[in-house]
Amino acid sequence: MFINQAKNQVSGDLIGGNKSETTINITGSQSPDELTLLYAKLKSNGSGDLSDGTFCEQLEHYLSAVTDGDVRGLAAKLEESGREDLLNFAMGLKERAAKSLMRYQTSRTAQRVYTIILDELHTSFMLSVTPVIQAGASRDEVDQRINLVLQQTKAMLGENILEFTVKDLLSLLYFLGGNCHIRWDKC
Repeated sequence: MFINQAKNQVSGDLIGGNKSETTINITGSQSPDELTLLYAKLKSNGSGDLSDGTFCEQLEHYLSAVTDGDVRGLAAKLEESGREDLLNFAMGLKERAAKSLMRYQTSRTAQRVYTIILDELHTSFMLSVTPVIQAGASRDEVDQRINLVLQQTKAMLGENILEFTVKDLLSLLYFLGGNCHIRWDKC
């Protein structure tokens, strides 16, 4: 059977048959139990296991700029993706994230919490935001996906003993962008 819908005007989906949607829920590779254990360590002695002032290897990956691929700075990425209106805001948040990470450089436990959060943000961004950017989605659609990633990450934090806000998580996204891990424009 053929259905002609040539003169229909709709806002939203116009379906001439079956519609199927897939929602991808990305869950981190770390269980909430790991965060619960890390929070308990932080509560028991204030900072958890002390380090020698250096960052663990997994966190070091996010602290260093990736040299293979897109090496533009945060400002260039924002400008080239039509987000120049966020430049000052984003640069301030990126600096806030860097200072927050430095505050916990002597705590292996807090470093692990940051690693889990950065892993979650990076993976979720790459699997749910990057595809809509590559598909040519509008800024509004991309921002909705980013907000979803932030909200899901915040919900994953459970007790959230380090008191991360959604703005803190956004600052970590800008930090990832500044260190060449994510981008807001097509490859």
